[in-house]
Order: sequence, then C-alpha cells, then structure tokens
Amino acid sequence: MARSVTTGGWRSFGVSVIGPGHVSTGKPNQDAWASFHHPWGDGVVVSDGLGSKQHSDWGSAAACRAVETAAFALSRQTLDDGPATANFLARVRDEWVRAIEPLDPRDSSATCIFAVADGENRLRIGLLGDGAVVAVMRDGSVAALTDDKSGGFSNMTSALSPNATAESWQISTIPATECVAVVLCTDGISDDLEDLAGFAKEFIKSFGDMPALAASRQIHEVLMNWPVPKHSDDKTLACLVREVRADD
Repeated sequence: MARSVTTGGWRSFGVSVIGPGHVSTGKPNQDAWASFHHPWGDGVVVSDGLGSKQHSDWGSAAACRAVETAAFALSRQTLDDGPATANFLARVRDEWVRAIEPLDPRDSSATCIFAVADGENRLRIGLLGDGAVVAVMRDGSVAALTDDKSGGFSNMTSALSPNATAESWQISTIPATECVAVVLCTDGISDDLEDLAGFAKEFIKSFGDMPALAASRQIHEVLMNWPVPKHSDDKTLACLVREVRADD
C-alpha cells in the first residue's frame, strides 16, 4: 500500500511488502504503516506485529491508529516537553489497547515506531521494540533510534502491551525546522543494514524529491528484490519529508 498527502510543510510516503517467509506459510503481512496530516500535526507510524502472536497483523494496524489518536488528543497540551512526552506515550498505549478490542493484547503484540511533528517546532521520534527511525538534519547530522541486539537477546522484543511504560520506549525530541526528513523501517530492513545513517541519507537523496507515487513504486521494487540472501521477513519503509520554504 502506498499513498501521499501534503499539508503544513510535511509530506509522506511509504511501502510495506510481505516477506517470503509469510508467503510460503500463507500468513498475512504483519507489518503496517500509516501517515497523517492535520492542521494540528503531521506524522508517520510503522509497526511490526510479533510473528509468534496470533493476531499480530491486527496489533500492528492498531498501533498506527493509536499514534494518530494520541497525537490528536494531546495536540493542545501546553505542558513542558517531559510530561507531555510521557503522557503521549501513555495515551498511545491506552489507545492501542482500545483499538484491538475485543482481541487479547497478549495475542496482538506489535512494535511501534513513529515520527510526529506537533506544529510547535517539535518533532518527536520514538521506538518501542525492533526497527529503526533516523532523522536527517539540515547540517548533515542524524538523530537515530534503533533496537540494541548487542546483548545477545535478539529474540526478545519490546512491544505494545497494557503494561508498557514510558521507560519501555526510546524517545527523542528535535527542532522540526532543523530536520530534512525522517526514515522509519521495520527490522526486516534495519537488521540487514550495517550503516543506518548512510542508508537514510541515500534514501532521502534518491527518493525525497520524487513525486510520492513514483518514489513508492521504485521503493516497492527494491523491497520486493531485497538483495540479502535468504531474507524472509516482512519489510516496511516510510518517510516524513519536510517541505523547505524560502522563508526558513
């Protein structure tokens, strides 16, 4: 699925493809992504349903809806950044639990990766579980969040659940006007990359200025022909691109 909307200085596009492993077993794509563009804020969300869970495809779709609903609910909040961020993450959790009803949360676990611009020059990026989010800045630097598998527990993934707390997340807030674009991806992509920052920069260089439909078609082709041997996982890439204006 691919789409694009432009409003308020941000636009978005993305692609999700089912992995060979799920094709061979007849299972659905357990990844999901969504974007939203409103006067009160813009954002992109990517989610990967945990493969061991019966309804993880529903869980990932619910995660995307939960982030948009939480962003809307807190769009008028005027608290300092710390409390606002904690409240936002708690709202994402609660909205996700509501969105999957009447399914059991234990059967619907999913990761959650987002980039949300709130209209007040704040761009929040967040990661719960596997995958990565990379914000490329105007000066060429990057702000990246990624799962850490260096401890040897690569099969243990944090995910949305009724017990998820703000401490379960990686979160960062950056000035929106300093950001060129944000690239988000599930672990079907991030696990195969040795240089996430370099990948994100090249991705934006190659696709950031393209019309969204053309970019999505080319990205779809890349994901369907992923060059890593024996890859099997679903793959999702999404991007939030800032429209640069002359008065910036």
